[in-house]
Amino acid sequence: MGLRSRIPLSCYILLTGEDLLAIAADQPFRFPATFTFVVRAFSVLDGIGKGLDPRFDITEIAKPYALELLRFREAGVEVLLKDLQRRWDRQSRAFYNLFRQADRVEKLAEIIQQLEQGDLKLRVRTLESERAFQRVAAVQKTLGAAVAVGSLMNLATILYLNSIRVPAIAAFVICAFFSFQVLIGIVKVKKLDQQERLITGTA
Repeated sequence: MGLRSRIPLSCYILLTGEDLLAIAADQPFRFPATFTFVVRAFSVLDGIGKGLDPRFDITEIAKPYALELLRFREAGVEVLLKDLQRRWDRQSRAFYNLFRQADRVEKLAEIIQQLEQGDLKLRVRTLESERAFQRVAAVQKTLGAAVAVGSLMNLATILYLNSIRVPAIAAFVICAFFSFQVLIGIVKVKKLDQQERLITGTA
């Protein structure tokens, strides 16, 4: 133990790897064929998760399930009793729902009838369409502000050249306000485009 404490970590890992290779050479073993597919699935999930969020860690997600498997092996009778309790609860709910099934079918038939008669309407949200409408609204608002900037700039210039100073200054001030709105609209449209690229994976 004292000798190992003096060995650097990299050398210790290298020695451990050589020991494992020696053991594998003496006693070869094979992984099941399905093991490679499981490893590939985990690597794909880990890659997708890290692409969406660099802080993604699949080991933290898998830890509760691994602990549950370990407890299942260690606890024995306790886990078996909990499993029996869950099965009994499911059977109790199934027996209870057996007598309420007729009422639920009748209620479902009433809902379908209301849909057919037009008394009840369903609203389905389409996130892609909502994002597209949001971008269109931002673009239209920006274009409207840009048109206002051009019109006010022309008006202010004409008034200033005709020595009508006060209305010209007011037009310039309003033009500056709409110019600021145009800048805000351009930034908002760029943010919406960036968000859409992140969602669709084309960033």
